[in-house]
Amino acid sequence: MAFATLILDAPDPPLLFEEVDRFLELGLAVTLNLHYFTDKDTITRHYGERIQYARINCHDNPAFIAAVNQAGGYSVFKTRLNIPLDGELISAATAPALATPLRAIAQAGVGLNHIDRQAAECFGVTILNTPGSNASAVAEYVVAQALYLSRDLHHYNAQTHKGHWSKGSLAPGLQFGELTLGLVGTGGIAQAVAQKARALGIKVIATGSERFTEQVAQDLGLERKPTLEQLLSEADVVSIHTPLTPITRGLFDSTAFSQMRQGSILINTARGGIVDEDQLATFMTRFPGHIKAVAIDTFAQEKDRFNSPLTGIANAQLTPHIAGNTATAIRTASRQIVDKIHAFSTAAT
Repeated sequence: MAFATLILDAPDPPLLFEEVDRFLELGLAVTLNLHYFTDKDTITRHYGERIQYARINCHDNPAFIAAVNQAGGYSVFKTRLNIPLDGELISAATAPALATPLRAIAQAGVGLNHIDRQAAECFGVTILNTPGSNASAVAEYVVAQALYLSRDLHHYNAQTHKGHWSKGSLAPGLQFGELTLGLVGTGGIAQAVAQKARALGIKVIATGSERFTEQVAQDLGLERKPTLEQLLSEADVVSIHTPLTPITRGLFDSTAFSQMRQGSILINTARGGIVDEDQLATFMTRFPGHIKAVAIDTFAQEKDRFNSPLTGIANAQLTPHIAGNTATAIRTASRQIVDKIHAFSTAAT
């Protein structure tokens, strides 16, 4: 195959069928990795010999490299669920001895922290992604968690399931119009959150990089706070929307938690590692109630490696990186990334 895409992971049918059909409509050769699907037989019956198949545990680097070598390589690795693609793998997949060395990594989504971008640049591998494709979905998750947790609905649900009529067990929560939402980061998802929150009457404040000036804030309809500490002291709900960088790794630690308002809420849909999970678990245990609740959707260790100290912590809502998982968001990201792969293949051949 002159130009072949290895789909490392994909949504289940019928969204999978839409994605693969788009590849075929555009005349792109596809190898589908079946490892992560439960019903493999249905997929192979559906496509038969129209596509190729692989069975690779992409979280097992030696096995991944061996499978790529055995296949003679692939032009593109396409992923959607943040499979780690490190320098060792990229080096092996671009080896000149391969019939089809790697030329691009295509991420159906915006986040690229799982990709060794320095290695990709070194070996001439182009990185494609789909910024904005799931912004609305993630924003809905943030607002939903903010409203759910601010009204203590998680507490009342648990108590009622236990047969306890606990209507007066907590102080009444704030109405939406009384809440202040603090956004850490001001990119597309943060802006979508702000738009949805303001529609409910929630006050929105934000802090960002040095490029987030008063004029930019004004243009975006946001109230700028010059420092994270100031934002934390004013926000009832804090939502993180910054990339994971050496500067932001561990940004939310015990110091930041202590600066948050008494009874405030923390939401992270950005990247694991920005919140120090060990320090958060310790803080919530030592100072119950200072942070009313947290909603964490991204973790330092995910999938098979998931092992968070936040499991079992009261008032910690933990979800498996699904904030952007709506059918529309998945479909949009899928179509955009397939079209980008097609454009890249056309330019490259």
